[in-house]
Amino acid sequence: TTEIRSVCMLVTGGNGFCTGSLINNTIQDGKPYILSANHCYRDPSDIVFMFNWESESCENPLISPSSDDLSGAELIARASESDFMLLEMYDEPPFSYNVYYAGWNAIDEPANNTVCVHHPSGDIKKISYDDDPPISDDYSPGADNTHWRVIWDRETTTEPGSSGSPLYNENHQIIGQLHGGYASCQNLDEPDWYGKFSYSWETGSTPETRLKDWLD
Repeated sequence: TTEIRSVCMLVTGGNGFCTGSLINNTIQDGKPYILSANHCYRDPSDIVFMFNWESESCENPLISPSSDDLSGAELIARASESDFMLLEMYDEPPFSYNVYYAGWNAIDEPANNTVCVHHPSGDIKKISYDDDPPISDDYSPGADNTHWRVIWDRETTTEPGSSGSPLYNENHQIIGQLHGGYASCQNLDEPDWYGKFSYSWETGSTPETRLKDWLD
């Protein structure tokens, strides 16, 4: 449950358009990095990061819950093959926000099972479960084994707006972020693809196209 506190909705113009996650680095200095998807790119200075917009149950409450917001960031790194984007928020979240800096795993090996926490279609925070190991896969013609493919269980799913959301392994570590797929409330048995954290880690040829220079 702690990693749920790392997930935020990305908002511009009052509309939630993608999901991101506050992510830790190896010196654990509280630098406010946000991992999301490259295709979610907007002018980072215009993005509002909406934390803790959630309820205690899956059903939406009658009254919208409150949230804790921060505005503005700068682009640190991004790449299209694994569809990752790393931003650094202008401000560190205040202690009162009770956020969590999520851990990660840069080893290219499938998890035993996975969980995704996300904001589907600009909705309050939701959770999805795949009780099976993800499959190493390609997302589109190009580099091989850039993504993890999952098919959701327990009648859970994702929707547009879930893009960029973190995929966690059984040790609560991020192993990818949502690129795209066919899963929806109408297609519970269709797959989603997550850009591999392990691929994003060091495949890029410059610090601006990989993660390792910033998180380690």
